Amino acid sequence: MALLLCAWLISSTAYAEIYSGECGAEGSNVTWKLDTETGVLEISGTGAMNYYDSAPWSDYGGIVSVTIGDRVTTIGNRAFRNCMDLTSVTIGKSVQTIGYGAFGGCIGLQEITIPNSVTTIGDGAFSDCWGLTSVTIGDGVTSIGYYAFSDCWGLTSVTIPEGVTSIGYYAFFGCMNLEKFDGKLATADNRSLVVNDTLVAFAPSGLSFYTIPDDVKVIGEQTFSGCEGLTSVTIPEGVTSIGDYAFSECRGLLSVTIGAGVTTIGSGVFSACWGLKEVWFNADSCVQMGVYNGHGDPVFKECSSLTTIHIGANVKRISNNAFWSCSGLTEITIPNSVTTIGNNAFLYCRGLTSVTIPESVTTIGSGAFSGCESLTSVTIPKNVTSIGSRAFSDCNSLTEVWFNADSCTYGGFEGCEALATVHIGENVKQIPEDAFSGCEGLTEITIPNNVTTIDDNAFAGCGLTEITIPNSVITVGEGAFSYCTGLTTVTIGAGVTYIGEQAFSGCEGLTSVTIPKSVTYIGGYAFSRCEGLTEITIGAGVTYIGSGAFENCIGLTSVTAYNPIPVNLVNEYEEDNAFWGVDCSKCTLYVPAESVELYKAAEGWKEFGKILPIDESSAITETRQDKADGHVTVYNLQGVLVLETDDAADLKTLQNGAYIVNGKKMIIVR
Repeated sequence: MALLLCAWLISSTAYAEIYSGECGAEGSNVTWKLDTETGVLEISGTGAMNYYDSAPWSDYGGIVSVTIGDRVTTIGNRAFRNCMDLTSVTIGKSVQTIGYGAFGGCIGLQEITIPNSVTTIGDGAFSDCWGLTSVTIGDGVTSIGYYAFSDCWGLTSVTIPEGVTSIGYYAFFGCMNLEKFDGKLATADNRSLVVNDTLVAFAPSGLSFYTIPDDVKVIGEQTFSGCEGLTSVTIPEGVTSIGDYAFSECRGLLSVTIGAGVTTIGSGVFSACWGLKEVWFNADSCVQMGVYNGHGDPVFKECSSLTTIHIGANVKRISNNAFWSCSGLTEITIPNSVTTIGNNAFLYCRGLTSVTIPESVTTIGSGAFSGCESLTSVTIPKNVTSIGSRAFSDCNSLTEVWFNADSCTYGGFEGCEALATVHIGENVKQIPEDAFSGCEGLTEITIPNNVTTIDDNAFAGCGLTEITIPNSVITVGEGAFSYCTGLTTVTIGAGVTYIGEQAFSGCEGLTSVTIPKSVTYIGGYAFSRCEGLTEITIGAGVTYIGSGAFENCIGLTSVTAYNPIPVNLVNEYEEDNAFWGVDCSKCTLYVPAESVELYKAAEGWKEFGKILPIDESSAITETRQDKADGHVTVYNLQGVLVLETDDAADLKTLQNGAYIVNGKKMIIVR
């Protein structure tokens, strides 16, 4: 009988599979032993465990129990990750740190006791432990890492020890059945954890409405993310910052109130809140929302049901990216308190058909209403001083603009191809840079007499066919009317002193231009590539003509220059001649009689085929119009009356730069 028993024991030992090895970090002598028959893994020895991407025992599987010896000080990163059969863990009394992802994905683990020796629970240490229903955190713990207990669906309550000073964002993310927190970091309602004024965790189970406690200043990243039962949230005035994705995927959320004190709202805070319909936005001076430096998501990304936004009466700034991509928004009323509409504030609000911008607004940021493809009309109030680049670009339905900004330096209606009507207010002094560039549907514009500056590229590429620049205008900026290819008639007012570079470049429909004597400066390439231009009159006041000012005006046949002293046409390089690309030998140059010989000797000018004296009897120096009855009188250079008429048709002809009197062409010189 004894022999038989001995033989059975030997046979049983022979079939048992015991694996072992070293698992200590450098300087430690920690070892492991796994009995695959029982599924028991023992970690013993002294010191810290090693860190792993794949622990040596993971090849064998079937681990149901882990015992960490009393002299082991650290549980290594990912040491037991995805040990799905694990149901029991005993942690020794010397362990101080539970490493990153140490027990992540141990879905069979139902309870865990963390001893008082542990000070740090690493990032993701127990993440995705779906079956975990009970956790006891020892009194020695001071730090709980990011995602430490995320997606532990079975947890209903957690007690946080008094010594905890740090809880990482997402520590309890996805714990949908969590009902309460206990401990000194828990709020009075036991629903939240607050560390250093930052709300870092929330117990969502059974709640539909929530008001953030008054002692909270910061709402942490993803704190409420995925709380689908939440229907209403109120953020009090004491909160100053809302972290990235804080309420993302709260798909049952219907309404949100944002308090006055909020200054920063992170990326995608309410993204994918598909049911969100109404927002009360009371943040007085919020600076940044959502996307920052081109990175991140809009605050209300994919909030397709959001149709109503109430902006508080004390809000001063609608911040950058505020309501980006709120495609369900059809109208918005901005209160009189607002002074700034930030960059991309209403970008891609494709359903927006109406917006009222109050007189209080001074700044409209870049891209503020870009992509609002249902917007049909806009009124820009008088106090606006800056409209950012492409502020209204791709507003494909925008047909009418009331532009009343008195002294705006930049304007962003560029590329609004459907824009056909622009009303410029009677007090507007400056038509801003790039204001209406690329508005191909804009075929006519009336510039009122109060305007003093038409800034760079203001009407570049527009569909204008004729333009009258009033006498009040002093400066025509660079490229102001460049590539208005349909432009056939230009009247330059008697107050203009400066015509900027490329101001009328590419206006190939122009046939004649009269530059009044008030002009002193014609910038480089100002009339370049005006291929249909046949006649140019240059007033006596012009003292500078820039490089290539009339470059490639290949149709040119006649130039009249009234300055008795030839203006320099040739700069440092020969190709910079003001008439570069023009066959001047086929052109006639008319100059003051006493200056013919000077022009024949001057570089550039001497290239003209004929240089003849101006017939002063046909040069008009002054026109007078009686404002009461429209009676017009016209005088030549000698002061002789050459025309007197009450016929409005004659007056219209005068505005085109020349007219016929007794069969003779008369040229206007102001």
